[in-house]
Amino acid sequence: MKNSYRVVLIGLVVLGVVYASKGPEKMTKDIKYDPVEICMFPVLMEVGHFVQLEKCGDYKIKLEQVPCGDIGRNATTDFPCYEGCVTIKVRANFPAILSASLNKSGGDVDMLKEMNLYWENGVNTIQGGTGGWEELRLCLEVWDVDLYMSTVGTVKVGEITIKVKPEDTQRGD
Repeated sequence: MKNSYRVVLIGLVVLGVVYASKGPEKMTKDIKYDPVEICMFPVLMEVGHFVQLEKCGDYKIKLEQVPCGDIGRNATTDFPCYEGCVTIKVRANFPAILSASLNKSGGDVDMLKEMNLYWENGVNTIQGGTGGWEELRLCLEVWDVDLYMSTVGTVKVGEITIKVKPEDTQRGD
């Protein structure tokens, strides 16, 4: 029986030597981790009123002399008469109401006495919210102009200011 213990002991020693000569086992493959979704939530943004006039600095109304009767004036008492219009492209993210005013002192000379600034067909609102441009036409009629206050040529006689506001949704009874 002593021999059988020896054989077992020698076998264990041989196995230990063989194992020790290999060294620790190394992994031959890289481990790949896949991301796992753990949460989803919305991104919110507070959007205010947005309005834009296309190429605002390029707009101008060029007044041209017209027969006074064409603008509903008397040729004898209101001469000379002028009229001009401009098409304005507007877009907004809300239904908008536009207004316009003429500053006569914004010009090189103060020639305008009587005038009528109006939106063609009375339309000064846009639907908004479509992303597209909407067109409005603004017109100016002037009469009884003090032509003697200027030299011949094109003269700046005022500035138009455009204002915008949302529709009034609060109605009081």
